[in-house]
Amino acid sequence: METLKRLHDPKVRMLLGLFVCLLVAVSLHATHTGEWLNRKLLDDQFALLHRYDAHPVQNDVVIVGIDDASYKAFKEPFALWHPHLGKFLQAMAVAKPAVLGLDIVLPARSYEFLIPQYDQSLLHGLRTAKAQVPLVLAQTVEVSGVFRNVYEPFVTASGGDTLGSVLVCADDDGLVRRFDPNMCTVNAQGTMFVDKMAAHLSGVRMGPGMVDFAAGEKFEYIPFNKVLEWQAQSNTEQLVRTFGGKPVMLGVVSSLAERVNSPVPLAAWDPFRNRVPGVLMQAQMLRSMLDGGLIREADRRVVLLLTLCAALFWLGRIGWLKLTAVLIFPLLLSFFSTWLLGRGVYLPAGGILFAGLFAFLARLVYEGVQLVQQRNWLRVTFGSYVSQEVLQEIMAGNIHSGLDGARIRLCILFADIHDFGARSENRPPQEVVALLNDYFSDMTVAIHQHRGTVDKFIGDGIMAFFGAPQVLECPEKNALEAAQEMLLRLRHVNARLQEKGIAPIEIGIALHVGEVVIGHIGSALRHEYTVIGDAVSLTAKLEDLTKTLNYPVVCTAAVAKAVEHSGGLSDCGEQSVKGGMLHVYGWKPPLLAES
Repeated sequence: METLKRLHDPKVRMLLGLFVCLLVAVSLHATHTGEWLNRKLLDDQFALLHRYDAHPVQNDVVIVGIDDASYKAFKEPFALWHPHLGKFLQAMAVAKPAVLGLDIVLPARSYEFLIPQYDQSLLHGLRTAKAQVPLVLAQTVEVSGVFRNVYEPFVTASGGDTLGSVLVCADDDGLVRRFDPNMCTVNAQGTMFVDKMAAHLSGVRMGPGMVDFAAGEKFEYIPFNKVLEWQAQSNTEQLVRTFGGKPVMLGVVSSLAERVNSPVPLAAWDPFRNRVPGVLMQAQMLRSMLDGGLIREADRRVVLLLTLCAALFWLGRIGWLKLTAVLIFPLLLSFFSTWLLGRGVYLPAGGILFAGLFAFLARLVYEGVQLVQQRNWLRVTFGSYVSQEVLQEIMAGNIHSGLDGARIRLCILFADIHDFGARSENRPPQEVVALLNDYFSDMTVAIHQHRGTVDKFIGDGIMAFFGAPQVLECPEKNALEAAQEMLLRLRHVNARLQEKGIAPIEIGIALHVGEVVIGHIGSALRHEYTVIGDAVSLTAKLEDLTKTLNYPVVCTAAVAKAVEHSGGLSDCGEQSVKGGMLHVYGWKPPLLAES
């Protein structure tokens, strides 16, 4: 029971809500929720950086591409390109690149059974190049998942331990974003092609990480045929200028090349296509290592801290300021994570965004529930006091209810049935209750029609006030009009009584204006929206004068002055009220005479 009471404390509910938001934030972080959003944001950030902020790479990778023209230039199938590859390797021996990677499928066997000494041209090229340049040979993977063999004499001629896997490992959505040998089981069997090449270069940071797609511009390539042409022309100067001291990759870039899915287009000759030849992805991986290293992920503790900070959107009431902050938050986070990405740090923002969104929506729902509860409470509180129109205005926030208490100037109305006590003693209780209910129903409608508030029913009397919760330009005028309406409706009540054979009733109405205290007053078990003050008790005493002055309505001079003595008010002079003298006026509403 005590726990339930504590839950009604707004501070306890706020702390409990914050705890739930923090707990959800931790869960989002631990379960990597929002990974699809992380990837989408990352791809967009890479595309943005690659297009507008691509940073140059010192001593960039040079690609020699075997294109469609190369295939057309030679009659032999690619497996028998030994002479052409041998000439290319001799050209590289002259150019002296920093490292040469052959990202091509090398023969798995000898072809000398077809043509004697046919392997010698390629073996000679490998030995010649190996004497001048570090070589790395691509090792591809069969459909079965095992490495495809390369003819052992070719491996020996290239220097021995030169094979490296060119397998790239895609994320669940099929895009290659990472260089991590441990992502694919087969990679655990040997060193990667890119690792092998990077080992021969200085200033390279190796190890797993995310490929930096903002490093360098889109790749151009040197046609394979062009290199052979320079070799045939003994154009040493051109070869050295193009390849000297640089990492070089030979790979297939033709329309038949094996392709992988990239977050951004990498080929300058095909600038709108994200499915790129495998050699370009290998080159981008090596390029990333040359440019300060692969992108590393932000510290998990930092990401958790930012996720918890996003959960603080629970705090603070929903308003324009908070709504603006919620709208700006994703933009700032995207800008910040993009800035970090450009500096080699990947910040997964999906979980952070979801934590902030959950906290904001949770607070929105919480305040929505509070608003519904408040509206229901206002409906219960004011439903029997004011008209439906005024009630709707209060619930819409257009009228201040004054529930917390206020001191204001109001016009008080008291109405009483003359001699009702003696009358009710001789009548059945059911008849007395039915008469009062019928009478009060009509009187309440009359008061509400003129924007008055019913305070309470006191026996056969009724108390109301004008000017709260709805502020009126002239509450005295509204009160007089309500009194007139009450007397008109009393005729209908008496007509119904006569039909039942019951004697009609007479009422007296008193009006007074003065300063009172208004508020929601009472205990935790029972309270009411009411007014207190001398003006209230004075009005109650003033009602007795309706009998002696023979006017159905009496009011004080303050009321008469407020309405500029209009409507046929009669000056009754000074009268004794509540032990003192008070200037009062009597009134017989003109509509009563007309009707």
